[in-house]
Amino acid sequence: MRFEKTDVQSADAQMLLYELNVALMGILGHNGTKHVCLDDFNHDKSFFVIGYDEGMPVCCAGIRKFDDTTGEVKRVFAKKNRRGYGAELMAAVETLALDCGYRRLILECREGNPHAIDFYKRVGYLPCEN
Repeated sequence: MRFEKTDVQSADAQMLLYELNVALMGILGHNGTKHVCLDDFNHDKSFFVIGYDEGMPVCCAGIRKFDDTTGEVKRVFAKKNRRGYGAELMAAVETLALDCGYRRLILECREGNPHAIDFYKRVGYLPCEN
């Protein structure tokens, strides 16, 4: 898999974010867009990344600056697969975040999304207060 930082307004990013919004509507009854501003990924120490498998965009995530040493992971999405797109994506995001100077990453996941919560726990994230 190849990971590429990209503009969140790119065609591939917009396609993946649309698929994320549809998936969240089915899981939560809303698409989560009230909790993110896509412009946040264009600021200092922020980025949006897409994972490509055989040239096809299959996953995405963004990091926005929370404070000087903490990045917030947003808009994580991976197409359903058996290849571990999500785990590879999170590893790539963590590496890119370290390159930006972050020493800690946080994220928020709705309680109504147990599949995502289980995934984040499997890749090493711990529950904390909102």
